[in-house]
Amino acid sequence: MSTVRKIPQTVTGSLKALTTAKTKKDGIVAPAVNILSDTTSSRLDLDLVAFQNSENNIIATKAAYHMAISLAKPQRILLKSYITNFYNNVNDNIKIGKIPVEARTFYDLNITNKKMPLMASDSDLLLAADKLIIGDALRVKGGGIAITSPTIVQFTPILSTARPILLAISNAHTLVSTAKLLLDKQLPEIKDLITHIWDEVEAYYSLSTASNRRTHAREWGVKYLSNGIMSVVTGTCKDEAGAVLVGIKVRIIGASISTLSNALGNFSLNTSLYGDLELEATNINYEKNTIEFTKEDGIAAVVAVVMTKI
Repeated sequence: MSTVRKIPQTVTGSLKALTTAKTKKDGIVAPAVNILSDTTSSRLDLDLVAFQNSENNIIATKAAYHMAISLAKPQRILLKSYITNFYNNVNDNIKIGKIPVEARTFYDLNITNKKMPLMASDSDLLLAADKLIIGDALRVKGGGIAITSPTIVQFTPILSTARPILLAISNAHTLVSTAKLLLDKQLPEIKDLITHIWDEVEAYYSLSTASNRRTHAREWGVKYLSNGIMSVVTGTCKDEAGAVLVGIKVRIIGASISTLSNALGNFSLNTSLYGDLELEATNINYEKNTIEFTKEDGIAAVVAVVMTKI
């Protein structure tokens, strides 16, 4: 593969390409001139602001989502504890004959066992709580004894407090998804703009040697990828607290191989690619991370990877 241009495939890379081009454009002073056309310059000014705003919105909504998760944890534990204690009390009363086993049907529970309702998710938990409230009212109305540990009076404010906090997680997640969708809709325009910028920059330096043209174009954010001598890219995957991470999938974008970080968080990839590279790190429990780095032909490179918990 000869040296080729490499349009960014990530939001981070696209933002960096546009920011570099705008910095170069706005930093030119007389007697030099802006080498971009008026149309492309105008698009750059407007699109970069809109793209940055969309990315900032994603960051803000993600922060709110993680805050909602943090606030919900103690409420989730407390609500599940109250539901569990309530049904343990019901089952104990069934065991000593104060409540008939058929009474479990009021709560939509099987009468052949003592199992608790499904509480694997927040929606399951809230549904179980609602069935407890409604079912117990019907059971007591039919002549059943009141449960005393906890009482419905004690349980109701626990549910009232937990419900909006648990629902806030879903609402916050929806806002994150909406923010990502808005940014995704901008990507075709952003990629088209980057292509126009790079075309105009390379055209301006077209009479220079290939090496000098690439040197000048890189100042405007143009990225190049080449194939040369095989060498190694190594690094360590850690979380934001500095703890090493095992099982992070790591690959160089544009290459066909990937690897997983080992017990020490270390990884190693052999590649013949060099120039302006991107390392992508993914794991189901962490935000995808893409790190840009520059590598010389046949020279080993080290890349540090820091992952953020989802």
